[in-house]
Amino acid sequence: MLSRRLMIAAAVMAASPAFGQQDFVGTWTGDVPGVGATKLTIQQVRPDGQVEGRMEFELKSYVSTFADKYDSAANTNRGMVDGSKLTIEAALGGTYELELQGNALAGTYSRGTTYRVPVSLKRL
Repeated sequence: MLSRRLMIAAAVMAASPAFGQQDFVGTWTGDVPGVGATKLTIQQVRPDGQVEGRMEFELKSYVSTFADKYDSAANTNRGMVDGSKLTIEAALGGTYELELQGNALAGTYSRGTTYRVPVSLKRL
């Protein structure tokens, strides 16, 4: 009987869209090759996985916020959390594909078909 309860609880937790999403909330810093020093602030992850917050780049003091869609003219990114993964479609162009690994977000930033670099942002 206990194992059946555990299986049901595990299935409910896995199906819940909010499971683990708040682990992404916080301020993350690092360096994106070709872009420079980067600060990512995630204020909230909505139940549907959409990120609220902003990205700041030391280069030209560029700031972009998160919105329902990415838009270079409006300086908006679109960020989505799915399990332990964060995908950001960036206002500057390109896509960040990051995975939560303890106190770091690690993965890649790619733009077009020829530019792909490793990225690691650490929680402040």
